[in-house]
Amino acid sequence: MHFSESTRLLKTLVPLLVIATMLGPLSLNILMPSLPDLAKALDAQRNNVQLTLTLFLAGQAVSQFFIGGLADRFGRRPVMLWGMLLYCIASLAASMAATIELLVIARVLQAAGATAGITLARTVIRDLAPRDEAASWIGYVTMGMVIAPLVAPMLGGTLHDTLGWRAIFWACLLLGAVALFWTFRILPETRPSAIHGQGTRDMLRRSMTVIRDRRFLGYALGATFTSGVYFAFMGAAPHLIVDVMGLSKFTYGVWFVTLSVGYMAGNFMAGRFSARWGGSKLIRIGNIIGSLGAVLFLVLALTVPMSAASIFLPLAFVSVGNGMVLPNTIAGAVSVNPLAAGAASGVMGFLQMGIGAVVSHAAGMLTGTTALPVAIIMMVQAALVWVVLIPITGETSPQPAPATPPPSSP
Repeated sequence: MHFSESTRLLKTLVPLLVIATMLGPLSLNILMPSLPDLAKALDAQRNNVQLTLTLFLAGQAVSQFFIGGLADRFGRRPVMLWGMLLYCIASLAASMAATIELLVIARVLQAAGATAGITLARTVIRDLAPRDEAASWIGYVTMGMVIAPLVAPMLGGTLHDTLGWRAIFWACLLLGAVALFWTFRILPETRPSAIHGQGTRDMLRRSMTVIRDRRFLGYALGATFTSGVYFAFMGAAPHLIVDVMGLSKFTYGVWFVTLSVGYMAGNFMAGRFSARWGGSKLIRIGNIIGSLGAVLFLVLALTVPMSAASIFLPLAFVSVGNGMVLPNTIAGAVSVNPLAAGAASGVMGFLQMGIGAVVSHAAGMLTGTTALPVAIIMMVQAALVWVVLIPITGETSPQPAPATPPPSSP
């Protein structure tokens, strides 16, 4: 497949990749306004209700570790289809859960299904485009995908208030069914021809080669700690906004828009300038913006009374930085070895979601009546981003062309 053909195919696939990618963040965020009420609805402790968030992230982490390698072994298309089907089944199960334990199990399975979209969208993009161009496409896909966390809290709060919390999962099931049908209709197999016919041993060997690569670890950990700043906030936000400050779920959703708009702005910058300026420059600029936001959040937590503005406005800067950094660190990680892009995407996702789950749960449990604990956790994450990325962002690396996939039809 020639480069021009790959570009045309990517343009066709972008809407589907946006939908497939948004399943994860939408499913994660749509339930957040309901967390305080779920304890009463299911007669559960707050710590157990928190598991619907924490174990969702853990489910995404573990499943990404395997999904990327499976996509290298069996192909992108079949793994995506099975993931979308699992997501639909799990959403239906969650809507019927009678206990918090059953809901948590359904959420873990829902996370595993949604993860196929997250992992394979960036893998398909890397199959069809070289690194910095892949960063641009990833930026545009995530800019569209950011609609999910933009509307999810408001949608979740509205569904909860009008139809009850179970309606949240009916909405997830509907979106999952659309993604499943669309994937079946238009997604071709983009796996590089060089790895067709190779077995599990070859897949594991390539995966281990990627994991041991210093540049891959730098990019993957950079993406992990960048995401960790946001996950820390996400673990504490519902408690601070709804329980401590007494604001409504709808108000929480409205303020959350500032983060989504900030992230979308960062994604636009990544999409517009990554191929022109290079990924390393965008990473450095984004790190500066995100770090300043984290510092401002800590300063306000120490000096002014807590309010929605003092929480969300600094986080808007963090979101802009994240939107610039993540597409480029993701593209860098999956470009270390294009023939193991699936494995690289999966391992990186495992680190992001695994550490994100720990950070989110810690922030949720340590946060009391002030934002100071979560502000400290966020600052630590922001500092770690610099530690892992400084050694590699000043280097230059080859830009291999995308491995040519064989012609195939949906």
